[in-house]
Amino acid sequence: LKPQGLANTAWAFATLGMPAPQLFDAIAREAVARASEQCIGDFKAQNVANTAWAYAIVGVATRGVLVKAVNARAASIGIDALSLVNRMQLHQFFLSVELEASPSAELLAPIELRDACRQAMADSKPAHSSRLHEDVSSELTRMGIVHANELCVPRLGYHVDIAISPIVTTGMPGTAAVGDVSDQPLDEVAARAREAVRAAMAKYAGIVIEVDGPTHYDDERRLRPASEMIRRHLTLAGWAVLGVPYWEWNALKGPARKADYLAKLLARAGSVPERS
Repeated sequence: LKPQGLANTAWAFATLGMPAPQLFDAIAREAVARASEQCIGDFKAQNVANTAWAYAIVGVATRGVLVKAVNARAASIGIDALSLVNRMQLHQFFLSVELEASPSAELLAPIELRDACRQAMADSKPAHSSRLHEDVSSELTRMGIVHANELCVPRLGYHVDIAISPIVTTGMPGTAAVGDVSDQPLDEVAARAREAVRAAMAKYAGIVIEVDGPTHYDDERRLRPASEMIRRHLTLAGWAVLGVPYWEWNALKGPARKADYLAKLLARAGSVPERS
């Protein structure tokens, strides 16, 4: 296969959530062989980015020789020749290497390249939140849970739906903190949720709640690989990651059931015993 064929094959299998170890091993060997033969230049920007992203998705972006080949080719292409999407894909590859491999300095891409790719991800803030997301946020506000919507997580560059973290109270640019309603009386469910948050803050950098609409799932309601990777990165970076599937939230009728659902969800992060 030509470079585009190798890249497209890796991308397709990763997108479908099919690790195929033997296939990915073969593609890695071919890419590294071309690098050693000075043919790595055959890999254009999109080929390199698609291949790197695919290996990040399936969780095997830690093979030293492959990492070196990707780093070298991406650096030789140059930041200006990488599209916004290319940079975001490479950022996720670099993150996988940093978070999953505890790499030595020689396996890290040049700092200028990593920073530019991270910035591309940070600049990709959603234009607006979904109605589903806004409904979950409103319920958290009613319960007195201080949180931020569309927070850009430091270092990772990801914008998360809802974040509960000390970061929220620092006035970090680009965030909108809501829910400071501590003067309202707390019912038992809200108090339980607040207790869970306090417990989680002692263990994690913060809590991320991803409100997942239909596009995040396949036809069998399995989380898509791209979303799985983001959650893996957040977890490795010290965040407790919780998900609200659209079908579960849409089945809840009335504020009381929504509050109870969120209290039980937060209990998973805080290890607070749930009450039936």
